[in-house]
Amino acid sequence: MSETAEKLTRIRTYLTAKKLDGIILTSRANFAWLSGGGDNHVVSQSEKGVGALVVTPKQTLVVSNRIEIDRLANEEPLRGFTPKSFPWVQPLSEALPKVLTGKKFLADDAAASGYPELGSDFVPSVRASLTEAEIRRYKALGRDCAVTLETVARHLQKGDSEHQVEADIARHLLARGIQPYVVLVAFDQRVEKYRHPVPTANHLRTHALLVVCGQRGGLIANLTRCVHFGPISPVLLAKHEASCKVEAALWDATVPGTTWGDALQAGIAMYQTVGHAKEWELHHQGGPTGYSGRDLIVTPDETQKIQDKQAVAWNPSITGTKSEDTFITDGDKKVVITASLPDWPTLTIKLPKGGTYVRPAILVR
Repeated sequence: MSETAEKLTRIRTYLTAKKLDGIILTSRANFAWLSGGGDNHVVSQSEKGVGALVVTPKQTLVVSNRIEIDRLANEEPLRGFTPKSFPWVQPLSEALPKVLTGKKFLADDAAASGYPELGSDFVPSVRASLTEAEIRRYKALGRDCAVTLETVARHLQKGDSEHQVEADIARHLLARGIQPYVVLVAFDQRVEKYRHPVPTANHLRTHALLVVCGQRGGLIANLTRCVHFGPISPVLLAKHEASCKVEAALWDATVPGTTWGDALQAGIAMYQTVGHAKEWELHHQGGPTGYSGRDLIVTPDETQKIQDKQAVAWNPSITGTKSEDTFITDGDKKVVITASLPDWPTLTIKLPKGGTYVRPAILVR
């Protein structure tokens, strides 16, 4: 069974369970997911797409205005999807009722489509578990993102501005066909002050934190690396090791069938064990990823369950440092797709009642 055929089977099972006539997928994330890496965007900074995929029990359609329909039909992996176009002066919400037969449709964007919104169960029940083809593409994306970030990190120079480094990261990503979904760069005092450090004109003196969320074929790989010029203070070293221990506890608890809330509680408990009990309150800890930066931001009371073959990116931080990589669940194993290159320094974390995890250390330049 092809990737898209497998996903159509999942969707049609969902239609039957919900007694629907069909679903309408317009977001870039869902378009890429169903098509196996297709792209319906024009505006790079928007998560909204310019074409819709429609699935009914018997039909698959791609619907877009006359500006976009030929490119989508000819250049995107939409074999088996019948193209339907409408005048560009019409919004999608006016065109869809003329194309669709049946009344019970749900959509991932109610405003754009004019149909009621899909429930929050769609992602965990239909989209979350990756196919083997997706996992192969994800591994290649993760490797390319790790190569990009660690290459830039090794070429940092004192005096570089955060904007310069942001540009270097983006250049390497784009050259590999990867969209810079998120690029964060912080130097020195900004590492201490901000959890989401959007790059500025600040210049590097000693300490750098680099973050990439890179998107290709809809999939998003997330990772963080830290660099330090000269000897690292024992305080910073201890904080980084503590962050890695929290991440290891989160990874260890990320087992299919466990709730996301229970996994997060394991990380919160480790924050307390390492002497930084309140740090988890200063930034979200991440959670499931894939076709979104995070499919949900996990909170302690989250009851959704972790799926097998689901992408995950936890990002624990303790003021001044952070640890983050993307992995895919495989039973009780973790397939790390953004693993460091062999020459990057690492820390080995052995949990008292769990597994052993190798995490990126701070690179000393």
